[in-house]
Amino acid sequence: MASTFDDERPLPPGIITTGYNEDEEIGLLKSGKEADVFLLRRHGTDGSTCFLAAKRYRPADQRAFRNDITYRAHRRIDGLVRDGTRRRRPKAGRGVQKAMDQRTDYGKKVLANQWIAAEWEALNTLWTAGAPVPYPIARVDDGLVMQFIGDEEFAAPRLVDARLGREALAGLFEQVRDAMLTFTRAGLVHADLSPYNTLVWDEQVWIIDLPQAVPFLSNDAATDLLHHDVTTICDWFTRKGLDVDAEDLFVELVNVAFDYRMRDLFEADG
Repeated sequence: MASTFDDERPLPPGIITTGYNEDEEIGLLKSGKEADVFLLRRHGTDGSTCFLAAKRYRPADQRAFRNDITYRAHRRIDGLVRDGTRRRRPKAGRGVQKAMDQRTDYGKKVLANQWIAAEWEALNTLWTAGAPVPYPIARVDDGLVMQFIGDEEFAAPRLVDARLGREALAGLFEQVRDAMLTFTRAGLVHADLSPYNTLVWDEQVWIIDLPQAVPFLSNDAATDLLHHDVTTICDWFTRKGLDVDAEDLFVELVNVAFDYRMRDLFEADG
């Protein structure tokens, strides 16, 4: 997944990435089906502090991994590979993929690691692209550490929980639209976008929960997943009284994806 933007986006203010002591766990922020999110306080060796969010995926034997084949189809490891002029299937890949398909204990562990790796990669790609996603700080054994959206008193509310007037809603919809355009230019579809994984803080939207994000070019379901994202988010804003057209936005995003694909092809040929 290649970014089309400057990779020198500055760090969020106050984030401590070097020179710190062991992080202090403050408490649980969010509990989900596949992972829990905890609030951490990081103490810098210079006396500074900052808050971080630690997303910890549940152990492989406690996770369902149901109905996920669409999101990971592009990550299958048993596909055909070239060997000189012949084609063969990698034996190791077949065995590991079979373990994942059959949900053996080993297969579940591989799947768990794939989800963590996918979210880490998506966050890095989208942060570099300029998308409103939390800054990715570290990948750890059971999950990720990232920027905390909120302050010392409150975590950012989800869009679905935020109390907003019509004017504020209109502004936030434009931000969500811009975020989806940025995702598209970066070659990704969120694939589960909703007002439940969109946060609002200081009148700004933040998009979270990205392990199921799929690339436009290598996942056959990407366009359908994009359409579902657009419909879900536009339907919510429509119910709140805004006049938004999901199909217009979908066409705009598909056209952007096509334009960037053509540009990449011409640059590759050049």
